[in-house]
Amino acid sequence: MKKKKIIKKYGAAYVKFEGLGGFQEKFIGKLIENNIQLYDISHSKAAIYALIKPRDYITVCRTGKKYGVRVRVRERQGLYFRLYNYRRRWGLVLGALCCCGVITILSQFIWDIKISGNERVSDTEICRSLEQHGVKPGAGRLSFDTKVCELNAMLEISDLSWISVEREGSRVYVKVSETDVPEKEEIPIDAPCNIISDCDGQLISAIVRRGSLQVEKGSAVRKGQLLVSGTIDDNGGNVVYVHSDADLTVRCEQTEEFYLPFVQTKKTADGEQHYSSYLLLGGFYLPLPWESYSSDSFDNIKYTEETYNISIFGIQTPFKLRKGTYTEYTEQEVKYTSRDIMSQLEKAKIDYEDNFLSECKIISADKEFLSDENGIKLTVKYVIEKNIGEKQPISILY
Repeated sequence: MKKKKIIKKYGAAYVKFEGLGGFQEKFIGKLIENNIQLYDISHSKAAIYALIKPRDYITVCRTGKKYGVRVRVRERQGLYFRLYNYRRRWGLVLGALCCCGVITILSQFIWDIKISGNERVSDTEICRSLEQHGVKPGAGRLSFDTKVCELNAMLEISDLSWISVEREGSRVYVKVSETDVPEKEEIPIDAPCNIISDCDGQLISAIVRRGSLQVEKGSAVRKGQLLVSGTIDDNGGNVVYVHSDADLTVRCEQTEEFYLPFVQTKKTADGEQHYSSYLLLGGFYLPLPWESYSSDSFDNIKYTEETYNISIFGIQTPFKLRKGTYTEYTEQEVKYTSRDIMSQLEKAKIDYEDNFLSECKIISADKEFLSDENGIKLTVKYVIEKNIGEKQPISILY
């Protein structure tokens, strides 16, 4: 008798039986005739052994009784028999069903958005545009049209030349391509050009590397005036066009005014704070009843918030906790002395110099304080030195 070997698969169930006595050869032949699959057939002096599928066991028992073979179950194999032992533990069944239900429900929503290909355009700007058209964590997988999102994003974000929005399970992949930013057009080094003044002042220094200086040192120059010409004579009666290059420094005057009143309105926190917390799931907000705050007017309240990701045993969840802080402020009129105002004006002057005159050399800064009944005005007359010069191409007609 040829032995048929079983190919075991994960989750498959089999019953190993023992047949004692009777007409064992007729018994086996009848089973084969009835298309009963027998696996791993073996025999001893008094018994025969084989594996069958559970649904065939009753047929095997009836056939064995017909031929005087006593059939006994020796072993049960497979996932079905393992789970059968837990048939009375309804908690496991309900837990498994609930788990499957939760997974099925959550799989119908978008929980993650992956953006790639952007450098200048921030992820926040792209997400803000997509969110207006339904693409956000917690939104339904089929609640938005990807083509509509792509077209609107292209219209709203001018720096995008191409965008693709693709759904894959509970994740959305956003691939973008940005437009090429034209750099500030510079005149090529081999192209002829002049240098003109971009401000008024007195020319005090000129180092000309190429071109012809048109203004004498110490003379006044006006904005737009030609300083260095790219058209020169080669001493042979020929006109040559060159790319002008020079370092030009002018001294100029500049007047700035700063004013502050004696009485100023300041907002001062009184120290009282209130809190409100929300549980976020996508676009849904669930206020936490044990920590909430409401007021008839929020005019004198400063609101700040922080959002925290919620993780369980280090695994990130789609839930977030947003905690808002309401701080009450009162407006108070503060009257400053002349010395306080002058100190504030001095600070304003220093801030201006750091922000707007950092690349200039300050020769002098004459200050004048003028006071009236309402406040003090600081007038500063600067004498500064700075580099000037703007290159302008020469159009040549042949």
